[in-house]
Amino acid sequence: MKLGIVTFHSANNYGAVLQCYALAETLKELRQQVELVDLPLHNTPSKLRARLRLKLLSMAFSEFREKFLPNIVAPTTILDSYYFGSDQVWNPQITAENYELFFGSFVPKDKPKIAYAASFGLATWNFPEFTNNVTVQLASFKALGVRESSAVSICQNEFNAKATQVVDPTLLRTDYSEVFKKRKTLNSLVCYIFGKDDSKMNAIRNIAAKLKLNAVLMNDFRLRKKIKSIPFPSVATWLSHIEASDFVISDSFHCMVFAIIFKKNFIAIPAIPERAGRMVSLLVSLGLKERFFLNIEDVAESDIILKDIDFEAVDKKLSALRESSLNFLKKSLVN
Repeated sequence: MKLGIVTFHSANNYGAVLQCYALAETLKELRQQVELVDLPLHNTPSKLRARLRLKLLSMAFSEFREKFLPNIVAPTTILDSYYFGSDQVWNPQITAENYELFFGSFVPKDKPKIAYAASFGLATWNFPEFTNNVTVQLASFKALGVRESSAVSICQNEFNAKATQVVDPTLLRTDYSEVFKKRKTLNSLVCYIFGKDDSKMNAIRNIAAKLKLNAVLMNDFRLRKKIKSIPFPSVATWLSHIEASDFVISDSFHCMVFAIIFKKNFIAIPAIPERAGRMVSLLVSLGLKERFFLNIEDVAESDIILKDIDFEAVDKKLSALRESSLNFLKKSLVN
């Protein structure tokens, strides 16, 4: 069959392109032909500085998209079935006026719609003006696989729809050697955070000193004291630094995911507290809730950073989640 994936494939975001790659590759391994459905998402920024930054950032992703992501087709292209997810495709704060498209309003009525690891991004549904339309769309899905436990509750309580919790597509795969080359261990504390104020930078320095590691800050272009900045890393560079690190700190869900995949000690903090549910849900499932902090300043004062993660126990839990999630995907392919 020819399947269409509906996700944020055009976003200049490491997690967005890697989850898209992971889901596409998994479906290909299940002997399916995969295309990316090109839905509108963001407007081009008007300010020159913002446009220049977007251009530089896009360059970090262009090679990966060209080499590893499926072909892109228009939403008018008729496919055999449509997969929605993962990422926050069901968060109207992101999709705005196009929210109905990401719930499948454009899909012909005779074509199956399946959600895989779709996320609302928020722990509660805060858009009552959209509830009726979303209820209609979700009722037409063949199967609903969502990423967080909160999303299961939202589907049931807000839309009277039954959903199954599955893992993010990136966790379906254990080998990313096709995407990047390993580098030597750098004795590093690798940080990937969105907010970079002075308080956070001081916290990173304190944590690096406590761990006796060299601080590395990815996707940063400023000269900083005792912190090495890596501006606009490619997807391969981003992954290779996580894999070569001794410790990871991030407010990115997918950076946290790759720390788990690469078996790195890590701390997760939320970039936006009201969207912390996606981190917490996965960490609870894997018995890693203690690795979550609401802010980075508290991390430096905690001894949890000196405690190694028991990845043998984590892998047992993750293997069970991966198997059940793969079974969900396989079942969704059966007509």
